Amino acid sequence: MFRADTPVGGVVRMVMSRELFGKELYPAACYLVGGLLVDTGIAHLRKNLVSYLMDKPFEAIVNTHAHEDHMGANALLQKIFKAPIYAHREALPVIARPGLLKLLPYQKYYFGLPAPAHAEPIAEVLEAGGNRFRVHLASGHSPDHVLLHEEERGWLFCGDAFIPGQDRVFRGSYDLAEILGTLRRILDLAPEVMFTGMGAVLKRPGAKVRGKISQYEEAAERAAELFRTGLGEKEISRKLFPGDRMVRIVTTGDFTALKLVHAFLRYKGIGTISPPAVPEGMS
Repeated sequence: MFRADTPVGGVVRMVMSRELFGKELYPAACYLVGGLLVDTGIAHLRKNLVSYLMDKPFEAIVNTHAHEDHMGANALLQKIFKAPIYAHREALPVIARPGLLKLLPYQKYYFGLPAPAHAEPIAEVLEAGGNRFRVHLASGHSPDHVLLHEEERGWLFCGDAFIPGQDRVFRGSYDLAEILGTLRRILDLAPEVMFTGMGAVLKRPGAKVRGKISQYEEAAERAAELFRTGLGEKEISRKLFPGDRMVRIVTTGDFTALKLVHAFLRYKGIGTISPPAVPEGMS
């Protein structure tokens, strides 16, 4: 599925996704803002994106990070439009050799493996199509993640640094402390409009970002409290986030509630997967 619209100020939003049992899953968005294309979506729908952009010339591409759902059309777009691709320095080897991602079956099905492309390190300030973007590091979701802030208009292109909704599963590679640091950085930037990697466009997103921070902090404290009573991580995950079986099966264990609980406990400074000894009288 490919759809495009213009939600705010002439910014074109293009959302790509695959379906399972008639349900749209794992949408990936890219945005055309002036002469800059932010992310390139999924490889399976790269031809749809190229066809849509044929009469919309642009001068540069930025990958917010080197995940398969954000760089899927890199190679084809670069071949046709001759546009340079910019990304964080740590993303460059993966963009050049996408096989380094070692995609799981569900990732290959939903997104596909991007073809190799050439990217260059992004500067602290990027100018394209009459817009000026300040680039900020946004680690946590991945160490090579960046934010693009168009300060004059208050636009923030945040990739997957902010994912709407309440997390009930997590990936082992995510770093919760870094994610929270990035969310607080977004608050400091105080964007007027935030364009997310899954397609949500949020006006004055401060309240939603603060809510996300609170969700994480409160759930982490709850997980730590349960751990101190003697529950192990599996028991905590079943108590706090039941019903992750389908996600576990579809992603072959890439996303699980257990990994979310582990991230909470690590964030709270509890570095063991075994429950503490239960004091006498508490069993």
